[in-house]
Amino acid sequence: MTTMNTRVQARGSEAAIPSGIAGAFAAVGAGFLALAAWCWLRWIASDHFRPVDPGADPLPPWQHATLLLLQVGGLLAALWCLWHFTLQPRLKTGRFSTEGLICLVLPTVWFQDLMFAYSQTWMAYNAHLWNMGSWAAEIPGWMARHPEKMVEPFVTFYGYIFWMFGCMLLISRFMHALRRRQPSLSHAAVLGWALLFTLCLDAAVEEGAIRIGWYAIPGAWRAVSLFAGTPWQLPVPEFLFGAIQTLAFACVLHFRGADGRSFAEQGASGTLTRYLALAGALHLFFFLSFSLPSLWSGLHSDRWVEGMPSYFTAMCPEYPAQPDACGGPGIPASRPPQVWLPRR
Repeated sequence: MTTMNTRVQARGSEAAIPSGIAGAFAAVGAGFLALAAWCWLRWIASDHFRPVDPGADPLPPWQHATLLLLQVGGLLAALWCLWHFTLQPRLKTGRFSTEGLICLVLPTVWFQDLMFAYSQTWMAYNAHLWNMGSWAAEIPGWMARHPEKMVEPFVTFYGYIFWMFGCMLLISRFMHALRRRQPSLSHAAVLGWALLFTLCLDAAVEEGAIRIGWYAIPGAWRAVSLFAGTPWQLPVPEFLFGAIQTLAFACVLHFRGADGRSFAEQGASGTLTRYLALAGALHLFFFLSFSLPSLWSGLHSDRWVEGMPSYFTAMCPEYPAQPDACGGPGIPASRPPQVWLPRR
């Protein structure tokens, strides 16, 4: 694949990449992975490690079939990616490729996926999807109400492979094609065009996911949303932040040194360090470009759209009688009794 062969030769200011950059990223990666493991283990051992009740509303037949195809087909696609990019190169060369390690790192980013609801619930996954609740109640300082009812479907876990990695490959290939057609373009110009491409890609993918019922954003800030006031509303900041985050991930895959490794791996002495370095880069970029902006979006959420089905309102049991209680202007963010410990 053309993307796998993309390399950036050191030249000019690019030649001065610190040899110890992998160590710094690896330290960040180890921290994120340790926190994720701590929360996940507590979640698995808790009494809310169980599927969230989707309520009385059934899925329309077409949506049930589509989501079943998404979950089964997505799992098969993710397994193929792991075989093609991770296991096969490892068996052939005795080493893990950057693509292969990225495929192993991406599912761990699922840990941060919940950060969209840290301050206030404004986005919701479909509770009919395969799930065992979430680890929201285990995250220190969690503020949104009813963390024990938050849904994190497993399709999102392996979606970070078949969806996110697929987008990363596509964006990297776009940048490679752009560079091949116009070699004189600066890196800034290439990234600018890539951001525009990613914005269009992310908007299409996000709205498609909403339309098939993967998730909904009932508390989106309507003044800056497409299809505002409908169950399919999509806030512009959502796909703007998502595009920046996806492009940052694609840059980790695309920009390589002469040795074929990403800039995050420069100076790594072994597979574990490479893995932790890639984990640090992806988790840090996700935190800065998506998790933190999502906290801001949550604090600027709007009143929930009326008429949402029960499988999108499980985390807000007040919704049937009082939709305004789920979030939006005038709804204060709650706080746990202890700031640094998860609430029960």
